Amino acid sequence: MEGIGKSVFYGTRIENFDVEVLDVVIGKDINQSYIVVKVTDEKIKKLGGISAGMSGSPIFFNGKLAGALAYSWETKDNLIGVVTPIEAMLKIWENVPDSSAVLEVAPSSVIFTIGLSERAGKKLQEKEGFLSRKIISLPAIFYSQRSNPPSIEIQPGSAIGVQLIHGDVDVVSLGTLTWRDDNKILAFGHPFLHQGKVNYFLSSMYVNFSLEGKDFPFKVGTPIQPIGIVDEDRSAGIAGRLGVMPKVIKAEIEIGNEKGVLSRNNFEIVQDENVVVEFFPEIILNSIDQALDSQKPGSVKVTLTIEGNDFHFQNEFFWVSKIDISSFTSNNLGKILEDIFKNPFQSIKAEKINIKIVFIPDIREATFRNLFLPVDVKRGTDLKGRIDLNLYRQGVKSLDFGLLIPKDFIPGEA
Repeated sequence: MEGIGKSVFYGTRIENFDVEVLDVVIGKDINQSYIVVKVTDEKIKKLGGISAGMSGSPIFFNGKLAGALAYSWETKDNLIGVVTPIEAMLKIWENVPDSSAVLEVAPSSVIFTIGLSERAGKKLQEKEGFLSRKIISLPAIFYSQRSNPPSIEIQPGSAIGVQLIHGDVDVVSLGTLTWRDDNKILAFGHPFLHQGKVNYFLSSMYVNFSLEGKDFPFKVGTPIQPIGIVDEDRSAGIAGRLGVMPKVIKAEIEIGNEKGVLSRNNFEIVQDENVVVEFFPEIILNSIDQALDSQKPGSVKVTLTIEGNDFHFQNEFFWVSKIDISSFTSNNLGKILEDIFKNPFQSIKAEKINIKIVFIPDIREATFRNLFLPVDVKRGTDLKGRIDLNLYRQGVKSLDFGLLIPKDFIPGEA
């Protein structure tokens, strides 16, 4: 049996591609059943086969929607794919318990970060966090493709994204819309992060180009704008609603020096503690690197403020690094945020995170040298003393101080 699929290969234009059925695998229930197809379309062959980003492409036989192209087998030409039946995907909206296993085939989701510095992007790629997905960093130049976002009607075959962070830095995974009924949608045909009930951005996407890749081909795409929410992240796919926005944390990172503010970065991050802990250290490092354009020693004063309905946290920190103050600062803030958001006592529903960082080029560090106090002191009088400090590479600095001795101070030797 032959059929057609729909997907976007460049820009926002939906195109058809040809498939033929190789087998229908019947499992114990619909959640464990799937259709094996071969993509016979020449343009897909030229692109290196089924690519990540095609996940969710609706597959039609005799004009009827059969399901979503969800996975590809690891074959030489990457043309053999697995279709998740639409009946299994529709059950996501019925709140049916998710008991099926995820097929162990080629990775189907690539996460793109847009706007991160090279160092921050590389550091994120080296993490072994909860994402378990290939992460690709794209330069901010890709934003130019969406400077004048086109008016797009979201329909089966449209490029859509599951977005975790939106703003001066974007974090998004590209896929294809499978099904729409009014404002309800289904997509991907496989899990994104398999987190069950979720709170992610649903975004329209612009497909920049496709790459064959070292392991598997994938589309490269950038978000145009948030258009809704992803509510469910299940084995059979993702489900969401158009026109409804997720709960977010509004974040601002302000970078400055002793003369004034150098830069401000603003973004919205979904209210998910895993996302905050996973991405914030690299976003902080990115903001610092872009503002300072250097990796050198120094000192820093940091003010961290977190606000929520039933939560308020504010603290100041002063840190010194003799190697790389930028990386040292982002690492320390990452650990603090992890301690707060992963604490064992209460769930943190933050609404705002504000970070102010003031950099000082000097190493503001001192070690104790001497303390001078008078031999005899009297009750009710001011004690005059002096402390000598060794300033880092700046010689000795003496500080005079006074201390009032209480009138009821107990007499005797100190």
